[in-house]
Amino acid sequence: MSQNENSPANDIVVTSDPAEVERVRSLMADIDVAMLTTVDAGADDGRLTSRPLSTQLAEEDGDVLFLVRSSSHVVRDIRAHPQVNVGYTSKSAWVSLSGTAEVIEDRALIEELWSAGASFFMEGGPENPDNVVLKVHGDTAQVWGGESRVGMLVKVLRSVTGNSDETSDAAKVVDLP
Repeated sequence: MSQNENSPANDIVVTSDPAEVERVRSLMADIDVAMLTTVDAGADDGRLTSRPLSTQLAEEDGDVLFLVRSSSHVVRDIRAHPQVNVGYTSKSAWVSLSGTAEVIEDRALIEELWSAGASFFMEGGPENPDNVVLKVHGDTAQVWGGESRVGMLVKVLRSVTGNSDETSDAAKVVDLP
């Protein structure tokens, strides 16, 4: 474990502990809807755009898969700028996953990931060539919480305001494999 030298001692703890990687995966797998942030390819100013997506699969290494339309703005953005952030939130945890995304047009994988929920948002089923997989290769994940809602809010507020001496109150940055 190491600490970011540009932040206070209780601000950010960096780890590559396999148990923390599993914790990240588990938290992402348990939260259905995530906010995917991309650089808007249609803007000249580097504007960021976020949109909700339903996670189809959270892999062991911290990568996540979504079903999207190939003709969508999100795919346009990723083809121009593959750097993304995926935000997850629940009543007791927050995860900010940073990485790069790619578009996968594998019909067998799309069929494997397809669900009734996907049919609600996407037309034509898994055989529709416009339906593709968006895979985010996670580099790092910043994690807050996982314990009780009230306890976590107190720890986050203490960490953000600098009113905590305990490294247990710190946000953790998990280096993903």
